[in-house]
Amino acid sequence: MDYQYPLLKKIFNYYKRDKIDLSDFYLYTCQHLLNPQYEMYKMFIKFGFEPKNITVLGKIYSSNVEIIENLKSLGIQTIQPDFDNTPFDKEHKKNCKFVVRDMSPKHKNIILDDGGCLINEAKIKNIYFAVEQTSSGFNKLKKVKLNFPVLNVARSKTKLTQESPIIARQALERISAYIQNNNINSPKIIIIGLGAIGNAVYQAFSEEDYNIKGFDIETDKKDILLYMKEEKPDIVIGATGTKLLDKTDIENLESNHTYHFISVSSSDREFPVYYFRKNEKVHDDIKYNNFVFVNNGFPISFKGNKYELTPIEIEKTIALLMGSVFYGISQKNCMNKGIINVPAELENLINE
Repeated sequence: MDYQYPLLKKIFNYYKRDKIDLSDFYLYTCQHLLNPQYEMYKMFIKFGFEPKNITVLGKIYSSNVEIIENLKSLGIQTIQPDFDNTPFDKEHKKNCKFVVRDMSPKHKNIILDDGGCLINEAKIKNIYFAVEQTSSGFNKLKKVKLNFPVLNVARSKTKLTQESPIIARQALERISAYIQNNNINSPKIIIIGLGAIGNAVYQAFSEEDYNIKGFDIETDKKDILLYMKEEKPDIVIGATGTKLLDKTDIENLESNHTYHFISVSSSDREFPVYYFRKNEKVHDDIKYNNFVFVNNGFPISFKGNKYELTPIEIEKTIALLMGSVFYGISQKNCMNKGIINVPAELENLINE
């Protein structure tokens, strides 16, 4: 796909005005390994990072094998363990511990994270600053005492208001295709979790006249399970970013009705899919009795492609991430410790 990433170039040129020696800067990252992110890493190197000083940890459900090899060819330390069918969060925590264990206090260490785990595991290390991009990561870090600044891309106005409808449209397309391919006629749908993404998905399905009901994350789980038992929804969409149902919950549901569980959040934590995995591939649908865990319980947003959204759709998010790193480096005065807002100058640059 021939796309020139004009916004990334604009942000790069804005922050490259000052010459900064980055030989002592080390960048530790956890990201979806897709082509737009690959373009971001190339910009990091062009900005002055030495490739050997960049570490990339992928997520098994959102890493494209070709992009992994492309990153390695740049000289970047690229880590993507094989899928082992265990709960993703457990495996990811172990991988994050591996990444941060050799951080040197002599270096200016920067973290660019997706999900908060890498930042959390490095909280006792010497961190210059960090960047977090997800709401689930933001919520995790709110409970952590941080002795370094964390730029909060997750709750930036641009990401909340502009990215959510794009992800919702993608979810609508992919879930609609799943419904059609599996001959689910006039499906009854519930979505649990009405944050930025969940509410956007709810609105997208409502506008297409789907029979959908929404529950916020604060709803008592007993009420949700009672509704599921009485109404027997065909599609259950998880958008909470947290553990939603456990093994006992789903086994107590109606046994003569098929439930299709679909995540639109992160990881595989919404539903207890790992109990039922055997040796399936990472994006296989997992079937157990009358339950189907679509896409192996991982977000429907990711299917192993080089592009999951078009470059123009995702470029603003990538610009927020890249620009936050550049902004932090360019600061001559120390930023406040703890979670801080993305600077208005960066959001203005992206949206003007």
